[in-house]
Amino acid sequence: METPDHLHLSLAFPGLPELGELAKDFASHALRLADFEGDQLERLRAAFLSSLALIEDTLAREGDPVVDIEVHAIIDAVALEFQILEHGIPLGDGTGAEGGAPEAGGDIADRVRPVPAFDRLWWTQRGAEGSELHLRVHRPHAAIDVLEAVQHRLEEEHAEHTDLDRSEQTGEYRIRGYRPEDGLEVARRIYEAYGRSYANPDLYVPDRIEELNRGGQLHSIVCESPDGDIVGHYALERPDLGPTGEAGQAVIDHRHRGHGLMKPMRAAVEKAGEELGLLGVWSQPTAMHPLSQRMNIKFGSVPTAVQLGLIPGSMSLRGGVAGESADHDKGGRGSTFLYWHPFGDEPALAAHAPEALHPLLADLYEARGRQVDFGGKGPGPTPGSGEAVHCRYSGALGTAWVVADRIEAGAEHTIRTTVDAMASGAGAGTVYVDLPLDDAGTPAVAEALLASGFQIAGIAPRCIPRTDGRIAEDALRLAVHPVSVDLPGVVAEGPLGQRLLALATGAGA
Repeated sequence: METPDHLHLSLAFPGLPELGELAKDFASHALRLADFEGDQLERLRAAFLSSLALIEDTLAREGDPVVDIEVHAIIDAVALEFQILEHGIPLGDGTGAEGGAPEAGGDIADRVRPVPAFDRLWWTQRGAEGSELHLRVHRPHAAIDVLEAVQHRLEEEHAEHTDLDRSEQTGEYRIRGYRPEDGLEVARRIYEAYGRSYANPDLYVPDRIEELNRGGQLHSIVCESPDGDIVGHYALERPDLGPTGEAGQAVIDHRHRGHGLMKPMRAAVEKAGEELGLLGVWSQPTAMHPLSQRMNIKFGSVPTAVQLGLIPGSMSLRGGVAGESADHDKGGRGSTFLYWHPFGDEPALAAHAPEALHPLLADLYEARGRQVDFGGKGPGPTPGSGEAVHCRYSGALGTAWVVADRIEAGAEHTIRTTVDAMASGAGAGTVYVDLPLDDAGTPAVAEALLASGFQIAGIAPRCIPRTDGRIAEDALRLAVHPVSVDLPGVVAEGPLGQRLLALATGAGA
């Protein structure tokens, strides 16, 4: 989250005389925040309250004795501006005709104007919302102390899990599994890290956190401080209870960073995955900065794909993080990388992909430690029952996945039709297409999609279901972006991450 350059305070109330003290307190606090004091504060507050009373009296004369009023106070480096919005009977056109009746909006502004307090006053018609009086005064100096305090706090609150180095106090913390009473504190840690922008809304609801942990879709690990407070969370997530899991949802209370607590929590997550017999765990570190990508590399994970546009642009961290790009497309969707950590040796793969991709894919597999033979003869896809192509959609992310379990006749048309439905019908901002790397039909379909504007993302590890001993197989992941992506804000860590990003953006392999 960027530090705000202004404060916007709001108060809504019915226009009753009994609520005058409420409006007075609101104005007093706003004026103090804007650094007004003494006689000047008293004059400005009196002028504000006089203006509010004039509006309420005028509405009452027109037969609107109780009308909803909104008061806004906007403080920036230059000025304080009060905006008084009434939702009652229309109050004129703001012309301020001399001798006009008190119900004329312009007359209200004229009657307030002689008060030697505000620098500028004007009246605005807001159509169906009502009409609004603006009162603006220049501030004594440009600093906003409360915003400077916010800036300092945000700079300390790096929301991503970049805390890896031990300290003398590390051993005093306790890493343990989830208990039913932990839900509220987990939700609070997520809120402190992401505000209300986190893309998994379940993590804000304690009862839902408990339900998911009870059902196995979530396996939460928490970190307790020496005083017994829950100060960290890391989880293994398996929404479909499948053979792989995602390691993520990792946060540390900023007051307890600097003790290397993420490392033992991540180890506990991986241990839980191994005990469940999973093939491995994957994670999706942000592409906003390199630190969480470096953390995954230190844990032994390797990059397999860049997922441009995976998350809404509204999802943000509550604090700047070192290494974050200064450039951003404010309206663009955010991105992540995909990292993979297998448990044990993976079987050799007879892979089928467009020849132009072989060099990069070979290097990705080498880093991962999996033997690959492009064009080789392997077991291939599971012959099948049921739909060969299926999809899922995340409303929270605004993202869809179209997955081909096998390539059948007409697969390209089916995939395109499904992608169009997700983009135009469901409103997906990004659609990923996963093609089975063990299917000899994949290269032709992939080449056709790439030629028509789809982008390469990389390898999606062990996501295609299989019924033989492999359990699940790798996919070649492509992407299409109906909504713009924040490409200037993407930061790639390491040679493989940089090559994936270059290929995805058309800059080379």
